[in-house]
Amino acid sequence: MKGIVALLGLSALLVGFRTGPEEAPETAVGGVAGRFKQLDANGDGKLSTEELSQMPGLARALSVADSDQDGFVTLKELQAYRSQWAAKRAPSATPPADAPYVQTEHRLTVDGRERTYIVQSPKQSHGALPVVFFFHGGGGRGANMANVGFREMVAKEQFLAVYPDGWRGNWNDGRSAPRIIAQQEGVDDVKFIRAIVDDLATRHTMDRSRVFATGASNGGIFCHCLAATAADLFAGIAPVIGGLAEPVAPTFKPSHAISLLVIQGDADPLVPIRGGPIAGSDRGGRVIATEEMLKKYLAHNGITGPPQIDELPDRDPDDGATTEVRRWPPGRDGVRVEYYLVKGGGHTMPGRGAAGVLRETLVGRTSRDFDGLQVIWEFFKSCPPRRQVPSTPNKASPKGAQP
Repeated sequence: MKGIVALLGLSALLVGFRTGPEEAPETAVGGVAGRFKQLDANGDGKLSTEELSQMPGLARALSVADSDQDGFVTLKELQAYRSQWAAKRAPSATPPADAPYVQTEHRLTVDGRERTYIVQSPKQSHGALPVVFFFHGGGGRGANMANVGFREMVAKEQFLAVYPDGWRGNWNDGRSAPRIIAQQEGVDDVKFIRAIVDDLATRHTMDRSRVFATGASNGGIFCHCLAATAADLFAGIAPVIGGLAEPVAPTFKPSHAISLLVIQGDADPLVPIRGGPIAGSDRGGRVIATEEMLKKYLAHNGITGPPQIDELPDRDPDDGATTEVRRWPPGRDGVRVEYYLVKGGGHTMPGRGAAGVLRETLVGRTSRDFDGLQVIWEFFKSCPPRRQVPSTPNKASPKGAQP
């Protein structure tokens, strides 16, 4: 396979990038072999610089996988490189003893499936705590997010951080995507999240009016699904590099006003800002354009005034990205809508992740002008609590994309 599709397929499998294409973890080895075969144009079992000539950045990066330095990369070398890289990124099993937070793992059975989630909570807490869900991207795990997420904030800022595991590495986020196992099996992930909230309430003193959700890629798309189907549960969402699924859009009508923060790069090679297929393939489902998605939330929240538009300081001129911030006036029940448009930004979390040729070639540029997770928490802090009104949960998403 030539060009961007093959390149993006390697993004999740070579570097273990957890906000990339939706591939179940158990298919990773076969996925590497399959994509290697697609790139191996002459079928000699080796990748040459000529075969990667259309992707010079990837060719340069893969040179480190050429362990015998013969000018070719074999499948064995590629798999060994991936394993070594993944081992370096493996999340810590437990926090250090002097950490100001406690990390625990919990199990629930939902519709006959054993589901798991991680919670980080302050060692010393005061009063009812807000809750922040952080949903991993396709092929990821809650443990990965726990290792890089809100752990440094939970004690100081006094909230619970929750990192659930998708079913076989993915969330049923409302797309019509044949390659997502959670959709193939009709997994009810919204029911799983509701069960987590109920379980949390038995373990912690939590503020049910201040439950929030963020996530990247597949996790970001799932945030929109939760807004559409569980706005009675969430006061606000902050999807990052994840759009509103096309099947969800026509009937999008949350049961409550809901605050929204969007962080999206306009050069994202996986989730197109103008809408369309994920990673260029309908097998990954489709999302609507970011501007159209914003219009739906603004209309639902009763916001009609123009936004205040600002440019963030370009703190790192070498990152190749700048950021425009739009902030609309408050809507019904005081809800807020903000949009961080990362110009030149790719399929990345701003301020996070190591820079490098391979990463940039696969998923695009990362803005270093702001810390995405810090911005997300500050936004959630500014959101009003969900208004307590009698209501019933939203209707399910369209047939074929049940959440």
